[in-house]
Amino acid sequence: MKKGPYPVLYDRTNTERIAEIEFGGIRPGHSSQEVIVWLWNKRNFPDAPSMTDVRVNVIAVNSFGQAMIEEDAVKVKSNGISDPDGVGIIDDSEDSFYTIGGDLTDSDTYHAIGDIPSNCARRLWFRIDLPAEFTSGGSPILKIQVGFMSEGVKWLYADE
Repeated sequence: MKKGPYPVLYDRTNTERIAEIEFGGIRPGHSSQEVIVWLWNKRNFPDAPSMTDVRVNVIAVNSFGQAMIEEDAVKVKSNGISDPDGVGIIDDSEDSFYTIGGDLTDSDTYHAIGDIPSNCARRLWFRIDLPAEFTSGGSPILKIQVGFMSEGVKWLYADE
């Protein structure tokens, strides 16, 4: 068992671990489907420290994903929680999406969400708003980054 907080991402159904998200084709001037991801802190281990000052970001896996980041088209919001042990995590309940993409240490490119106690999760909603003038085709693939400031500074990818 690892000591300290440990971010893990799960798919929409909260059953399969993931590290990347795919959006499929998007028409210029439209938004993609919303992709839901669950961000857990040490799932099924209630004794780990909380992840504090949590930051969410994405980096590109393919060239179309990079183009979406450069266009400030990638968005995220935190809305929904899972608290199986009843520790009292408070839902961010965000209605608006926030632009992300780039450096996890640059406050202009990440989105800060609430703390995540051990064995709790926040539901993240990702979307791409493709500008009408965008002409390149493809399906963006993005890797999710999670950073937090617990027990000193730690920046981690939430990998499989």
